[in-house]
Amino acid sequence: MRLLTQNEIQPLGANHSYRIDVRLITACNGSLAGKLASGAFREDLFYRLNIVQLTIPPLRERTGDIPALARHFLGRMASQPGLRSLGITEEALNILRGYDWPGNVRQLQSALFRAAVLCERDALTPEEFPQIAASVAEAGTGGGPSSSNQEAIGVTLYEEDGNLRPLEQIEADVIRLAIGHYRGRMTEVARRLGIGRSTLYRKLSDLGISDVA
Repeated sequence: MRLLTQNEIQPLGANHSYRIDVRLITACNGSLAGKLASGAFREDLFYRLNIVQLTIPPLRERTGDIPALARHFLGRMASQPGLRSLGITEEALNILRGYDWPGNVRQLQSALFRAAVLCERDALTPEEFPQIAASVAEAGTGGGPSSSNQEAIGVTLYEEDGNLRPLEQIEADVIRLAIGHYRGRMTEVARRLGIGRSTLYRKLSDLGISDVA
């Protein structure tokens, strides 16, 4: 409380205090409000800490983050001794999306590390995640994307070998997705994409997109 109210700390054994200038970030994996109600947490400390509150949902509620997290972890692992740069296939990502991840992001990181150690290909496939694939199959999800995150995975950024798709193909997919999402209302499509209608129609022509409503 002294730190929070006066920006001062006094180390054990010291005769005087020191002023510090810090930004304090705290974290809790339970409900502090519940602990406050039960008397397990100090009320004055709670209100001093509870200035800006951020709630981070569990990984199972934000499966759209899994592709980015997976590639981030694989990139970090590539620099470790004995490991190399690996991609991950869309089929493997679908398996990871279908799992409920009781251990959250740390469990995902561990699963990717184990798969990277055992992988003999250039990209991770469902074969590198046998236990997760079995759990997903048993749960009946089939490893496919759920309806709640269809939009998040509507555009595939990577080839099956883990390499990025050409930008032209990705752009064409984004435009098709936008046209379908806004049901052919081209003015709205252009506005949401941040371009003019004339630019949109030019892109349709340049990219050879003719199969739109």
